[in-house]
Amino acid sequence: MLLKLSARYLCLSMLVSTCWLPAQAAPAPTVKSPKVVLVSIDGLRWQEVFHGADPEILRNSQFIRHADQLAELPTKPQQLMPFVHQTIASQGMLVGDRRRGSAMQVSNPWHFSYPGYNELLSGYPDPAINSNGKIANPNVTVLEWLNQQPGMAQRVAAFGSWDVLPFILNTERSKLPVNAGFAPMNEQMAGPLTPQLKLLNQLQRQTPSPWAAVRLDVFTQQFALEYLTQKKPRLLYIAYGETDDFAHDGQYDQYLKAIRRTDGFIKELWQQLQSDPFYAGQTTLLISTDHGRGDNASSWQHHASGRAIAGYMKKLKNFGNGVSGSDQIWLAALGPQIPARGLVQTQQPWSQSQVASTVAELLGYDYQAYQYKAAAAIPLGTADEATVQLADRRIVNPADGAGSAPPQGSALTPQ
Repeated sequence: MLLKLSARYLCLSMLVSTCWLPAQAAPAPTVKSPKVVLVSIDGLRWQEVFHGADPEILRNSQFIRHADQLAELPTKPQQLMPFVHQTIASQGMLVGDRRRGSAMQVSNPWHFSYPGYNELLSGYPDPAINSNGKIANPNVTVLEWLNQQPGMAQRVAAFGSWDVLPFILNTERSKLPVNAGFAPMNEQMAGPLTPQLKLLNQLQRQTPSPWAAVRLDVFTQQFALEYLTQKKPRLLYIAYGETDDFAHDGQYDQYLKAIRRTDGFIKELWQQLQSDPFYAGQTTLLISTDHGRGDNASSWQHHASGRAIAGYMKKLKNFGNGVSGSDQIWLAALGPQIPARGLVQTQQPWSQSQVASTVAELLGYDYQAYQYKAAAAIPLGTADEATVQLADRRIVNPADGAGSAPPQGSALTPQ
């Protein structure tokens, strides 16, 4: 017994000591030259992803803009997200259907966008990020860190529909190439503009958006696809936004249509990746969201914790203790490093804070070696492999940052 305990403490000691070493590649990936595309769909509820349209909301004329088109709406899960249910469900993995024992959630205390994106991309919640204001993120995201690692420099880029994304990624400090909001594509990011990019710039300039801070997702999609073709990044982040804004507007029919369009965008994205020899058979696709939404017909438009409602989200004061369901999210994964597990049962909910380390691990890097507060990567192997991975990993509680701290003076790019 003493021998077993000694061996165990020796292993733990070795594991902790490696957390203080310079960033090194994680165990060899299963593909020769791995790439990752991370996608977020703003405020898309797991209820629609896994179970389709909510009949109670559909029956409420207050939430239907075009009642005469109700019969034409995609309502079944396979109609709303055919690529997710026909391709990812059979060839990859899904988590987040709470009706079937699968759960994922945010760990930040606010349950709205900027805090969610920070957690998703930096690997841990920061309670100090408590608004959606255009404030440069003090936290280093996994995109910024990877962009400074050997083999990844100038191979990371991001596209988003919300004009706050450059602040979330702190482009002034990170120098990441980011196109978001209503910004046109420029030569500094893309090089000499192709005819396609020039046309997209013109169309975006001439096309009105329903919202002041969010462009239509079609421009985010097409800019990203053209960038993939021309620049060949190893890590690309795409942040779609229409679902959240149509939901806030109370337009459930438009929300459903946006879900269907976004699923089509992801299918188009995957097809382009598989038709390009640089990406085909080498690329993992991860899809998630920044927060959940209310879980019934009277609250589905909104999302916020009780703590947020006491502060930044005071306009939702009628919800008192918070909008139930706001912390509930989901994830989908597809690619050569993802086994065909379908819906994954979870003994404990997976966390949004695990995504950052997962992105790095898929590319062969250990993000936790740099950021000790980041949660461990999601176990993406088979069920048996996942059990072993969880036992071997240094799990950090993102709520309190528990774990072994790196030595003082740890730099963004460890020496």
